[in-house]
Amino acid sequence: MSTLPEPGGTGTGRGPRRPSSAGRPRSGAADQAIVAAALRLLAERGPARVTIESVADCSGVAKTTIYRRFRNRRELLRHALHSVAAIPEPAADLPIVERVIVLLDQFRLGIEEVVGLRVVATLLLEADDPEFADTFRAQVLAPRLELLLRVFQEGVAAGELRAEVDYRRVVDLLVGSYFARHAIDGGVERDWPRSALDLVLPTILRAAPTAG
Repeated sequence: MSTLPEPGGTGTGRGPRRPSSAGRPRSGAADQAIVAAALRLLAERGPARVTIESVADCSGVAKTTIYRRFRNRRELLRHALHSVAAIPEPAADLPIVERVIVLLDQFRLGIEEVVGLRVVATLLLEADDPEFADTFRAQVLAPRLELLLRVFQEGVAAGELRAEVDYRRVVDLLVGSYFARHAIDGGVERDWPRSALDLVLPTILRAAPTAG
């Protein structure tokens, strides 16, 4: 009589083996709690205070659970910033000026309500945390500035804006005015997007053709 096991069996009469799990499944709720806690600490205390321990205390998620997802605080910060990197684009049928205002307001809200003004200090004092500063520029700041630039370029293509203007400099002026007002006055008015854009409109708007 053959002693070979049945196909898929173990030879012990106990039936086929189940494949072993490669690790515990990640909990979506835990992931959300970790990211929310990291962003809250970032906004309220700055990047230096975002540690595995502080996120565990703030989120209620065990440190061991966090360490299964992130090797260190830098990975955790990168992941948290990536979660807010997406930029909702304004409706394409809006006038160019209104689209720019929407993007500037999103920029303001992103700094003030999502990552916090302490991040601005970290950008200016880069020696405190150069890796975080580079990550913030690449994942959060640069995509927003590039989208602003693209909308200006679309305005040129649509014939609404002047083609000879250096729109990278225009973006620098607009965003720079935000940081300047914070440095000088401690904040910006809620109508900052429109008032800042009004200053450059005479330079960038294409003159309407006169009736001949």
